[in-house]
Amino acid sequence: MSTIQIDHLTADFYKAISFKNEETPDFTPLKILFYGDGILVNNSFNKPITFTAESFIQAMESQIAAGGMSQFMQHELHSKTEIFGRVARRVSVYEYNFADHDLEWLPRGINFIQFVQIEGNWRILSMAWSDENESHLIPEEYLG
Repeated sequence: MSTIQIDHLTADFYKAISFKNEETPDFTPLKILFYGDGILVNNSFNKPITFTAESFIQAMESQIAAGGMSQFMQHELHSKTEIFGRVARRVSVYEYNFADHDLEWLPRGINFIQFVQIEGNWRILSMAWSDENESHLIPEEYLG
C-alpha cells in the first residue's frame, strides 16, 4: 500500500510549524491535518505536555507573541510507515532548531504519529514525541 499521501501529510505538518525570523507563521493549515481535535504529546520532559491541535497552535502563537520564539524549524530526517486497512503509524525521526537554520548539528528526536483514513483521505489522529538526549539516543534502525 502506498504511503505517498501520508508522506505529504507529514511534510505538511513539519512545514506548517516551521518559520524563519522574518516570517509571520500561519498555523491555519495545521487545523485541517488532524482528525477531530487531534492529540499531541510532548514527552521530552519529566511530565508529558498534552495538546489538542488548537491548543498546540495557541501555545506556539503565545510563545511567539511573548518573544520566546522568533523562529523555528523542524523537518523529517527518516521515517518508517506501516499501514493496515484504514489506520497507519509512522516513526518520524526529526531534527529541529530555534535559532540558526543552517547549523551543522541540530538536535533530533522521534515522533510517533498515528493516522486514520476517512473517505479516502488520511488525517493525523495523534502524535507523541521525545527529543533525543544522553539517556535516550535514537537507535540506528530508525536512521536509515
